[in-house]
Amino acid sequence: MSEGMNQPITIGFYCSSTSWGGLEMNTVRYAGWMKEVGFRVIVYGVRDTPFYRQCAMQGLDIRIVQRNKKYFDVLAARRLARQFQLDEISLIWFRDTRDMDTLGWTKRLTSRSFKLLYQQAMQFGVAKRDVFHTHRFRPIDAWVSTLEFLRDQVETATRFPKQRIHVVPLGVDSSRLRIGEDLRSSARNYYGLQKDDFVFGVLGRLDVLKGQHLAIDALVNLHKLGRKVHLLIVGEPTLNEGDQYAKELRHKVKQCKLEAFVHFHPHSNEVFQFYHAIDVFMLCSKGETFGTVTIEAMANGLPIIGTNSSGTPEILDGGKCGLLVDADDNSAWPQAMMSIMDQPDVARTMGLSAQKRFFANYSKEISVSRMKAIVEQCIA
Repeated sequence: MSEGMNQPITIGFYCSSTSWGGLEMNTVRYAGWMKEVGFRVIVYGVRDTPFYRQCAMQGLDIRIVQRNKKYFDVLAARRLARQFQLDEISLIWFRDTRDMDTLGWTKRLTSRSFKLLYQQAMQFGVAKRDVFHTHRFRPIDAWVSTLEFLRDQVETATRFPKQRIHVVPLGVDSSRLRIGEDLRSSARNYYGLQKDDFVFGVLGRLDVLKGQHLAIDALVNLHKLGRKVHLLIVGEPTLNEGDQYAKELRHKVKQCKLEAFVHFHPHSNEVFQFYHAIDVFMLCSKGETFGTVTIEAMANGLPIIGTNSSGTPEILDGGKCGLLVDADDNSAWPQAMMSIMDQPDVARTMGLSAQKRFFANYSKEISVSRMKAIVEQCIA
């Protein structure tokens, strides 16, 4: 993995986002991981954003950029072209479609050619086979879909060359989850849960699209049937988007007199506490492209209940590694929850199958190895 006289290949990670979610988190993760395997890594971000601060905390080499416009920002492209040349960039890696047009213009304006790698973060809502999108996608040298269903969408919804599409699932560093350690007691103390509580868990930003209200509705139904189970909700509202939904969730819990059974906690970097504290993981999102939290739960060997939509069925191997339900079927959620509670042996087998699938497909090591090969092939 060298360029010239054994000099490391320089790759850049570009992200002009001012938000903080899975897209930005995974950009930081992969920048650090590519540095670990020997690349010279430079990140490009907007000053004082969560992305910028996280990169600084990770000790990554940062260049400050201005937040570009979504389309035809030629001035930003010219600035980036000069910076990329100065940094001797061989490849730029990005995830946000908002940056796609600017980076395409940057590549056209750069005399020292660099490759462009797009790691797909979102699925397609409509076909994009028109001249505008075909021109927009043309500068991309490697399009990396995180699941087969996304690759199929790219092939049918665009004119992007099939030979440049790759499928590499996102990876998770299992070491940070402290798998195999007996942390159940301390994790429950951390969240104020009792030893004998049966706990379902939802992890993610508090957003109506994440569906925390579906889990609360299901809990209400279970309590009506005499099943006094608990729900742990960990997450915070999306940055800069208000907290109305979070207030509605808390109001609903209070209205249903479930304050002793629904536990709200903010996001923590010590995410392992969450997985060690719960008995069952729930993914309630109606359209989760790729649920990183789902594969984290799989790594921990937890039984999983997920929505039968978007990327979740593929991640859970068509239901072999978890129960799949229709997000809009109000009766399906409590039924699935009771099924897992009433069949502990089945739930345990499901969790073990999920953990086995994680280490075969979704570990950091597997993902980094595949992405490293794509980067080197691209540059070569």
